[in-house]
Amino acid sequence: MSGTASVEDKPIQIRIFPQRLLQPETTEKVLNDIDQVKGVIRMLLNGKNLPRKVTSGPGTGADVNHPDRKIINVGDCAFELHIIVGEILVEVENEGAMEEVREACERTLPFPFEFRRGHFIKRKPTLTDYGKYGFRSRNDERINLEDERIIGLTDPHAKTEDNLYITRKEEER
Repeated sequence: MSGTASVEDKPIQIRIFPQRLLQPETTEKVLNDIDQVKGVIRMLLNGKNLPRKVTSGPGTGADVNHPDRKIINVGDCAFELHIIVGEILVEVENEGAMEEVREACERTLPFPFEFRRGHFIKRKPTLTDYGKYGFRSRNDERINLEDERIIGLTDPHAKTEDNLYITRKEEER
């Protein structure tokens, strides 16, 4: 057999789409339950932005004190939730982990949700990844990263990287 990876070696990506937007407390519960599943590689939250300041209109520049902009704890990491969570993308190592993630969602989400398998997070470095993290050398196309789980998670519009949180080291998985 050649040196290429088989289909079974590829991680499985899951899209969890609740029928309602998640409150910070519910988000914290479901993320902690998913984080306990052995075989979870990475998670990505998507949703509506909760800005810190009013960006247009008569109140431009004024502080926005949204009640859902709270600090939540996932694993051993605390971070400010600056979106209203509308979907959770999870990448897992195998089918068993996928089923455990489904069970975690069934335990913690008090309402129906869509659970789909597919391709939702980029697996190869994007041009933005190269721009933010650089190359190892001119001939080597691999990104010089300490943790390759962040590939494809780069926000091209972000001025800082304060919206990326690593809860566990690679060797702890």
